[in-house]
Amino acid sequence: MTPDHRPLSSRVRGGEDGFTLVELLVVIVILGILAAIVVFSVRGIGDKGRGSAVAADAATLRTAQEAYCARHGQYGTADDLKEDGLISDDSVYNAIAVGEENKCGRGANSSFTLYDTTPTRSGKDAIPVAPNPTDLAVDEKADRVYVASGAGTTGTVTVIDGRTDEPVGSPIDVSGAVTSPTRIAVAPATGKVYVGGTGGVAVIDPAKGNLVTPVGGFDTTVNGLAVSPENGDVYVGGGPLSSPTVAYIAAASTTATAISLPAVALVSAGNGMDFSFDPARHAVYFAKSNLGTGEGLDASIGLFAISSQTHQARLVTRFPTKAGCSTNAGNVLVSGSVRGSTVVDPSRNLVYLLAKRCVRNPQDPAGPWKSVATTIAVDPGDGGSTPIDDPVGTSSTHVSAVHNAAAGGVYVFSNTGSGAQCGSSAGRVSRVAGTQVTGQSSVCAASNGGNGARKMAIARKLNRIFVAQLKTGGSGGVSSPGGLGVTDGTTFLAQAPLGTRHFGMVAVNNATAKVYAVDQASGSVSVFRSGSA
Repeated sequence: MTPDHRPLSSRVRGGEDGFTLVELLVVIVILGILAAIVVFSVRGIGDKGRGSAVAADAATLRTAQEAYCARHGQYGTADDLKEDGLISDDSVYNAIAVGEENKCGRGANSSFTLYDTTPTRSGKDAIPVAPNPTDLAVDEKADRVYVASGAGTTGTVTVIDGRTDEPVGSPIDVSGAVTSPTRIAVAPATGKVYVGGTGGVAVIDPAKGNLVTPVGGFDTTVNGLAVSPENGDVYVGGGPLSSPTVAYIAAASTTATAISLPAVALVSAGNGMDFSFDPARHAVYFAKSNLGTGEGLDASIGLFAISSQTHQARLVTRFPTKAGCSTNAGNVLVSGSVRGSTVVDPSRNLVYLLAKRCVRNPQDPAGPWKSVATTIAVDPGDGGSTPIDDPVGTSSTHVSAVHNAAAGGVYVFSNTGSGAQCGSSAGRVSRVAGTQVTGQSSVCAASNGGNGARKMAIARKLNRIFVAQLKTGGSGGVSSPGGLGVTDGTTFLAQAPLGTRHFGMVAVNNATAKVYAVDQASGSVSVFRSGSA
């Protein structure tokens, strides 16, 4: 055979057929499929690759920190490490935070922390839960999320699988033991779930097919409920101001034992009554509200402490109250202003109360006293206290607070009135170290409804703070956007809000770095992924 050496184009023009329209379409479709496969493969590699890069970068920074500590006897900032030639440039994937008590050490004894700077992003949206959700709790060990719901004669708990972000079976009916739930908590060691509401407390045992058992010995409406990390005991409080009840439920028991209080009046459920714990000192703390005004024991705002070993309660400190800050009001707290989110900073042996205080106006010393939001640092040993006041003229109300041991500080979420991004519904997150405010970030005001102590949560490993923001139509053309407000606890740089729903409560699974937010209006939960986890 004699080969044809003419160019292909000449051969085609010479009578051989080219590609038909159908053949071209088939080729285009095949190329499209291959391109899609490549895109999705690369996307997966990108996610995995970033996670590997974050881990490798963290390992480099830890090595550099230990080398710096060997030279200087303390850890350094990113600038310190660069100046010593231990790193060449700022990290792309991790931020460095050095604690105030800067000391060399490993693990829990180390005073520097690395935070993954990967932004938080949306995950599963609108997971349905039972109507009227009021509180949520996370079981990090079992990777489960529990959402309490109900009003009137109803009471249910929806279980969400944290691995699939799907509901597990039908909601668990607890109405035979408790209705209109107000609080829910999980015991990490046993996985048991405690639900408090009208009529007392119910216990759900997942190991026994979600068996529901009523708790004996506590039959009043629950305001606060929490599990001690020290021994698994459950602390519960509630009842009317004039005759409140506080009790504990031993870890292996379904019977509550009353604890005698030295004075009456507890914080209401609406103000987020909560218990805080200091396992090292065997102490349980919670706020004391006031019954009336004045300086009497029952009329004062204060701080209770319970020994986790003897279960005896004492009044750590108290403050006289007045209905308002009129002329010569004195250095007192405003009646009814105390919030239930007491917070322990165990490294400094301080407990923080959130309230409002009457102070003199420095611009008008002879005029009326002014009411300002205050964070009171209390020494539980001697009852001594230091108020950390907002400036006079700042219209703010504290909402809730959390402590982050890695960052060595307490974060306080406050409503502050007007703001450029939120109309008349602005908010703020402040970091308190000891008795000083060491940083602030702007967010929007807290949402309404649900557990007041769940308006803020923190991803501890990332030092990233989340607040359940108000969603409003706004005034003057500026609305409050809703969704979750996000801010970095080290740099205080804010991320754009996550979503636009009216989230009432938020919780974090620190084992998976997932964030769960409850939309009360739609009866649903949205999931957000934080960091490279």
